Formats: sequence, structure tokens, C-alpha cells
Amino acid sequence: MKIIQLITTLQQVLKYISLQKDFLTKNVQPVLQSAISQNDGSLDEADLKKITQYYGLAVPAILGEAFCRLHNKKMSDTERLAATAQGAMTGLFDDFFDKQYLSDEAIEDFLTPGNTSIKKSNEQLFDYFYKNALQHVPDKNRMRDALREVYHAQVESKKQTNASISTGEIEHITFYKGGASLLFYRSAFLPFPSTKEIKLVYHLGGLMQLSNDIFDVYKDRENGIKTLVTETKHIRELRSCFKTKLAAAGNEAWQCGLPRKNVQQFLSILSLGIFSRVMVCLDQLESNEKFTEHEFSVHQYSRKQLVCDMDTMRNKIRSAGYFDWGG
Repeated sequence: MKIIQLITTLQQVLKYISLQKDFLTKNVQPVLQSAISQNDGSLDEADLKKITQYYGLAVPAILGEAFCRLHNKKMSDTERLAATAQGAMTGLFDDFFDKQYLSDEAIEDFLTPGNTSIKKSNEQLFDYFYKNALQHVPDKNRMRDALREVYHAQVESKKQTNASISTGEIEHITFYKGGASLLFYRSAFLPFPSTKEIKLVYHLGGLMQLSNDIFDVYKDRENGIKTLVTETKHIRELRSCFKTKLAAAGNEAWQCGLPRKNVQQFLSILSLGIFSRVMVCLDQLESNEKFTEHEFSVHQYSRKQLVCDMDTMRNKIRSAGYFDWGG
């Protein structure tokens, strides 16, 4: 049964990714080419890659399609436009904090579309996608409020550079940041979520942020950012925590009052697209402990030991082996 479900889900996800790639080529690539032709130097290849190969691709093709499966519907053209614009905004918005190091006040100004403080090419591109998203979401105020929560969570996450931050504070920030982000993406889709679904989305978003932190452990170490991954002494404890929270989120999904088939497809897409991959990365990180007296010591490992390459066939096969809710 599991292998049939895996093959079916894989076929679905590959189809969703192909559809979104075609959409990006037709609708987003011309926008990016125009932005690059007028670039003042604030946009680079990494920015474009985040839009076309990461957020602008995965937000609609994985998250958006999962939301649609949960409600047994086909993604509308309007929803695809909104979700793609939201995804395209994401990397640019993160860079205001992490790359340009703008003040909180300057970034907050960008939450008002068309603000006169928007001048640089990267700011203008963010504003373009922001306005485009607002034009296509079902409720502009709901999306604005969600983006403001993402902003506040980003501001909170600056505390993760503090040497004295506690593990409890790190966990709170992780789940706040991830939960706010996924609720932001959910605002592109109808029907509006129930109270139970909002709670589910928030918890899943937190797990997705923790997933990002697991894959980004090398980058976070180099930038002096403390996460649940950089601070753990044993990867097996982190894995246990992750799987427990994942199982709890799965139970929440079953309690949302939606048809079981819908919930199963929703969870299967997220398992294959995100969470089974995390287990492969955790395996790699845990294997490093044998070099450091059976404790995880993030500062003693090389980049190769910490960066998990999910493009290799070996890791893709291993990821498929973990396909199941909760890994």
C-alpha cells in the first residue's frame, strides 16, 4: 500500500512542479528579465534562483497544491498567480534582513505597497510581486495581516544571534516564524481556513522552519545564528522531537473535519516534498557524531559534513524510503 501511495504522490508532485515551471517561464521570466535589464546592482543570480528554483516554484507546486488537495479542488489561475507572487516575494523580503541588513523601520515601510522609500531594484521587484499578490488573493486584509506577522517574526528572529538565548526562546521563535510564513502562503487560497486548520497550518509551518534550519545548519553556524540544530548535543534527540511534533500535526490534520482521502493526499505531498527529505539530512548530521565522542558538535565539522545534497540519486532513494507521515 505504501509503495502505491508513494508512486502516486511522486507522479502528482512531478506534474505539479512541471506545471509551475511552465507558468514561471511564461509569466515570471519576462518580469525578471526586465528587472535585470534595469538592475542597479541590488539584484543578483541568487535572487533570481530563489524565485525560479525555490520559493516561486515550491510555494505553489508543493504547499499550494497540498492546500488544494486538502479541499479537493484544482488550483485556480488566480490562486496560482497569488501564490507565485508570494513565493517570489519571500527571498527578497528575507534579504532585507539577512543580506542588506536594513533597519526594522525601513523594512516596515515596504509593507505599504508603492511606498516612496522604495528605490532600489530589489525593493522595486519585491513591491511588484507584493502588489501582484494583493491583486489576486481572496482577501487583501488577511494577506496584509499575515505578512505583518511574518515581519514581526523576522524581527524576533534577530535574537537568535544572542549568546545567552535559551533553547525555549529558540523554539518559540522557530515556530512563530514558520507558522506565520505558512499562514501567509495559505492566504492565497480559498476556502478560508477554519480555526482548526489555522492551528494545523501554524504547527506545520513551525516544522517547516525547523526543517529549513536542519538543512541550513552550516550557513547558520557560519553566521552565528543559534537554532535548535546548532545547539543540540544529540541529533537523535532532535529527531525524536521533530517526529513527535510531526505526528501531533498529523493528528491535528485528521481532526479538521475534512474527508480522509483529502487529508491523506495533503499529508502525502508534504511528506514527500519536505519531511522525508529532512530525515535523510538528520541521518547525515547524526553520522558526524562518531567523530566527536558521540556528541553533535557543530563547530567541529566541515561544510561537506553539514551540507546535505538532496540532488544525489542516493539521497533521493533514501528520502523515498522515509515516505510516511512522521518519517
